[in-house]
Amino acid sequence: MKAALSFSGCHRRGGVERILFECARFLASRQHDVTVFASEWEEDSTQPIRYHYVPMRRQPGFLRGASYFQACTQELTGFSYDVLNTHGCICPVGGVHWVQSIHASWLERSKQLRAPLSLSRLKQRLNPLHPVLLRMEARHFRDRSYRKIIATTWDVRDDLKRFYGVPEDDVVVIPNGFSPTEFNPERRLTRRDEMRRKLGLSPEHIALLFVANELERKGYPTILEALTRLKRPDIRLLVVGRASTITVEQQAARRGLSEQVIACGSTQDVSAFHAAGDLFVLPTQYEAFCLAILEALGSGLPVVTSMVPGARDAIQPGINGALIADPRNGEELAEALLPLLDRERRETFAAQASETVRPYQWPVVLERYERVLLDHCS
Repeated sequence: MKAALSFSGCHRRGGVERILFECARFLASRQHDVTVFASEWEEDSTQPIRYHYVPMRRQPGFLRGASYFQACTQELTGFSYDVLNTHGCICPVGGVHWVQSIHASWLERSKQLRAPLSLSRLKQRLNPLHPVLLRMEARHFRDRSYRKIIATTWDVRDDLKRFYGVPEDDVVVIPNGFSPTEFNPERRLTRRDEMRRKLGLSPEHIALLFVANELERKGYPTILEALTRLKRPDIRLLVVGRASTITVEQQAARRGLSEQVIACGSTQDVSAFHAAGDLFVLPTQYEAFCLAILEALGSGLPVVTSMVPGARDAIQPGINGALIADPRNGEELAEALLPLLDRERRETFAAQASETVRPYQWPVVLERYERVLLDHCS
């Protein structure tokens, strides 16, 4: 099979980017001919993957996705392939489309969380990015411009039907996955002492890990509120992701938490921070199926997150973590965290975590993905 894979990024520093990275590696390891169309990538020297550069404008930011769509559509002209696999509405039409989330659903959810006359609601209404993404979604889904759709959860499948009238028969549900060789308890424990020493963590510190490229939507302010309520000077919060470290530090300082928050920046090796952490915390407002949650559980980290699609399937309260109902409620998050500040209880959860996500390991998930592509070759 000659496969063309498309998204703006193919690397391990983001969610969709990481999925494309794993898809390309898997297909190449199965002796398929793989070309990745992207604006940036992390090469994998272990697999014979070709990379085709797609130019994408950086400014204004709300037109980045549209510019990628236009450029990638042009770059694919004349390129011979058996199947096109796309990973977002910013990608060209006509492929097997792996849908991680629906922007229309996120907008609906965010309106429920923001007061009608609030500044955040006004900014959202005036943000030119949203109508651009909605038009691109409609082009893919309302116009039926796909060969097949892969949805990460049944919720995403239902959203496709609700917002764009996509027939259920057009959709197959395949969850996200994680790499069991990169994220496992043995590797985490082997690296633990070294990483905690690098981050200045003492044996007495309880390290909460927050991995996200967005602060507000993923719940950083909620975590800060929870820390002020817990009043536990032994807690350290590790903030990992592309969000500005200056912003991370400024928000912590405004709450008097500068000593407890460590802004770590972006990384291609998030498992190293799993090694340093004791709990993974993500009170996110919206997710289709968060890859970071699976990776944390795979490493043996208990997870405290909000009751969003995907997390509802992966988190087993009382076994591998806890769920909260309101991602903006710092008091509720503090109450969920409190029992897991006990070392014995936390270690019991940690010992059970990786086994609960065994069905989500990439080798299992991507065999199903491969079959879908083979069934829709031209």
